[in-house]
Amino acid sequence: MYVFIFTTVVVGFAAAGVVMLLFRLWGRKVPKYVIPFVAAVAMFCYMIWDEYSWFERYDARLPDTITVIQTFTDENPFAPWTLISAPINRFTAIDRDKLVTNPGNPDQKRVTTLLLKKGAETLALTHLVDCASGKRGYITADNNLDENGFPTDMTEWFDMDADDPLRAAVCR
Repeated sequence: MYVFIFTTVVVGFAAAGVVMLLFRLWGRKVPKYVIPFVAAVAMFCYMIWDEYSWFERYDARLPDTITVIQTFTDENPFAPWTLISAPINRFTAIDRDKLVTNPGNPDQKRVTTLLLKKGAETLALTHLVDCASGKRGYITADNNLDENGFPTDMTEWFDMDADDPLRAAVCR
């Protein structure tokens, strides 16, 4: 967050500096309203660019083992352009290196999902997905695990739709 604020301010100062330099090269005096106006427009444009390009920049930096399975957008009435085209500001991904099939039950798979949101910490969750029944559960420190690392006492299951992105990515 601090980097974003710092970068936005630097962009504003840089744009104002370029305009001041251009006016000096033309030999004219800069009107008082031009510098703050140019700085504000530059910072506003940078903020919009950052919002709309965040997902592509972040996705390009992910390792090949991470697969994005779902993206989310948020509309904001205080940013009316998002009502027309909302930027992607969070997504869910799975780590293919941490996808493990249960040797005792090939329909069960353990997978780590990553929940990423712009400006927030990454959350990693470990799921047990039962492909045959279409259910998933969270593996926590409270679960007893067998020798393969799969829970033996999974009591809380959640139904998954047939088109659930996690189910589609894990149960291929």
